[in-house]
Amino acid sequence: MSRIDIQIPKVEEKEVTKISSGDLGSIRERFEKIDNLLFAVTASVLISVVSVIIAVIGLFIDQMRYNNAAYREYSDKLNVTEDLYRTNIEVREQNNTNQEAIKLLLEEIKAIKKR
Repeated sequence: MSRIDIQIPKVEEKEVTKISSGDLGSIRERFEKIDNLLFAVTASVLISVVSVIIAVIGLFIDQMRYNNAAYREYSDKLNVTEDLYRTNIEVREQNNTNQEAIKLLLEEIKAIKKR
């Protein structure tokens, strides 16, 4: 197997860029502007994430309140239905006792008529 040799060319002095001190100042200002821009972008992303979290929490709380109100209405209707059922049972029992009393009275009337 053959081996590949990589050679890095040597840099000559005329190829190296020399930066004057004035250019370094403008580069520093550009980096500061970029830093400020990155800070602003990061802050806006954080604010948007916090607002999304608050919105989701608000939806969750609203849904729980709706479920609570719906459950309250359902339980009220269920209580009314149970009350009606109990009332119907009481009325039926009262009707049965009234019918028994009427039967006894009719028998007494028949007994009185036979005399």
